[in-house]
Amino acid sequence: MKNILIVEDSRSIASALHALLSKELNCNCVVAHTQKEASTALLKYKGKFCVALLDLGLPDAPSGEIVDFVTKFDIPTVILTGSTLEEDETKFRNKHIVDYVIKDGIYSFNYALSVVKRIVSNYGQKVLVVDDSKTFLTKASDLIKRYKLTAFLANNGEEALNVLEEHPDIKIVLTDYNMPILDGLELTRKIRKKYSKDELSIIVTSSSENKRIPSKFLKYGANDFLYKGFTEEEFYARLSANLEILELFEDVKKQANVDHLTGLYNRRYLFNHGIAMYEIAKKQNNDFAVVIIDIDKFKNINDSYGHDIGDIAIEEVAKVLTSNIKDNTLISRLGGEEFCILLENRDNQEVKTLLEKIRKAFEDNIIQTSKGELSYTVSIGCSFKFKESLDEMIQDADDCLYNAKDGGRNQVQYK
Repeated sequence: MKNILIVEDSRSIASALHALLSKELNCNCVVAHTQKEASTALLKYKGKFCVALLDLGLPDAPSGEIVDFVTKFDIPTVILTGSTLEEDETKFRNKHIVDYVIKDGIYSFNYALSVVKRIVSNYGQKVLVVDDSKTFLTKASDLIKRYKLTAFLANNGEEALNVLEEHPDIKIVLTDYNMPILDGLELTRKIRKKYSKDELSIIVTSSSENKRIPSKFLKYGANDFLYKGFTEEEFYARLSANLEILELFEDVKKQANVDHLTGLYNRRYLFNHGIAMYEIAKKQNNDFAVVIIDIDKFKNINDSYGHDIGDIAIEEVAKVLTSNIKDNTLISRLGGEEFCILLENRDNQEVKTLLEKIRKAFEDNIIQTSKGELSYTVSIGCSFKFKESLDEMIQDADDCLYNAKDGGRNQVQYK
């Protein structure tokens, strides 16, 4: 669990921030009302806070001394201020400050929450900066690291493409326009051949005064344009906006492809992506198995315990499957109490051993519910033989499932 430090002498404000952050984020909020209390907290947690919210006017640190103190621990800092931003920005520049929140009511609390959420989400996210200026690379890298993003650097477009090849999960590319070997415009064009706008954002950074350049980049697939000479506040605002848009795209994809109850892939994803798995395996003559799993006597569970417990039974299937099956697998919920698994690059005997292990795991499993203990078995059908389509292999596995049910349930049948 991540730690968040709140240093605020107003107990009402500190309490409101603590309640809001604790409710919205899965984190440990530590509150201090003085610099001395903050010092104790920092020593107790060995400086391991993912973000700190600091009031500039503390009883024992009335002129923002707390900022210098917290800076020693390399913690991203959000300033809580009642004064003008210009004064504070000038005074505390280069002090790990990522944003300023003017304390003026509930809006300021919500804004503080959004900033903290952004920083917490940034851990592990990757950004690539492409520029032939070492000075700019150093400055941008420092700002990115301060925001707890991971920075990668390249001197030209060709180097950038090599970095992307090694780190395909990079989320943002900041690129200059004029560079040797491969310029920013050509780099943007090449990136867009591989990455769509909902996978990776491109922010162009340029000092050119040519007003046609931004439109050129936008036509080639850039997401944003940032003139050099930007303020730190603008830099972070652009990074945040682009990361949030990518996350929204990711959420939409997840809602479209993931079953809301189990967190597994849904039927739509199975047929969209499973067909590609099937075609590749068939073309390369790789081992491939289609498995259908169904809860035995599921209607009795709903009738005896109620539909809320029936949902728990379905959720338990996802837990058992994901804990027993790891690599080279697509697990999905077909609908109701029926699940489908695609297994590639596993020989028949390995699959049989795995499915027997899964069958036994359900047989031995006991679920504690609000209405008492619940246990159930599953029937499993499996097809190893390539057919004309994935749909036909699924039908074969479904036929095997029917045979398992007809043969007494709690067993695995193969074809």
